[in-house]
Amino acid sequence: MDNTDKSILSVRSLEIGYRKGRSGRILLPPLTVSAGSGELVAVIGRNGIGKSTLLRTITGLQPAFGGIILIKGEELSGIPRLQLARKIGYISTEIINVSNMTVYDLVALGRFPHTNWIGTIDRTSREAIDAAILKTRLESFTDRYITELSDGERQRVMIARVLAQDASIMIMDEPLAFLDMPGKYEIATLIHELAESGKTIVFSTHDLSIALKVADRIWLILKEGIIEGTPEELLEEGSFDSMFGSESFNGGPFSVSSVKNYLKNFL
Repeated sequence: MDNTDKSILSVRSLEIGYRKGRSGRILLPPLTVSAGSGELVAVIGRNGIGKSTLLRTITGLQPAFGGIILIKGEELSGIPRLQLARKIGYISTEIINVSNMTVYDLVALGRFPHTNWIGTIDRTSREAIDAAILKTRLESFTDRYITELSDGERQRVMIARVLAQDASIMIMDEPLAFLDMPGKYEIATLIHELAESGKTIVFSTHDLSIALKVADRIWLILKEGIIEGTPEELLEEGSFDSMFGSESFNGGPFSVSSVKNYLKNFL
């Protein structure tokens, strides 16, 4: 898919890394990628390559060393924090275990950018919360405490919170982590459905097989930089070879023909 002219999220010559005092460390060469409206993007790369750093930088939670991030054509650096929270929702890898907080309460926190200074939940917010709970199939969980949930159930609640936030862009750092195989496919199916409904979703994952099945586009991070394309394009071009070694793709489970069958039969 060529989303050059309709990108909702654009990253141009972005330099990411960590700052320590007046010095810092840039992790990768300048990165240029984009995501279109309603597109599901998987971020793939080895441990420590910079996936989480990239996602945190895109959301404005971590400063960039250089380059530009555009949200619907507007520079991220010029968007006030409250307005930005209405445009981008973020889910981290942290496991949230808050005592005495129900599922409904946590989902309701997503409405913070839309409430007044005392956090009043009005009719519009209640409708948004109810809709988020319905989409994530949590109707029977609203009165349950977060500490009583499984990892998969808790992840659905975090996604519901971002849905209630009503942001057009959802950034998810390892949403499939800590889940068993059925849980991984449940969450993968959910975010696929959300993208089909119009949300732009960028998620990092170590599960290549699921990424190849559900993603419209992949951002493949290598030490030389970043490559983007559809799963089929990256497989045909041999882009994964430098990540795993070319022998992994010679007739194995991730061969071009095998993955095309995955893509054909999924969902």
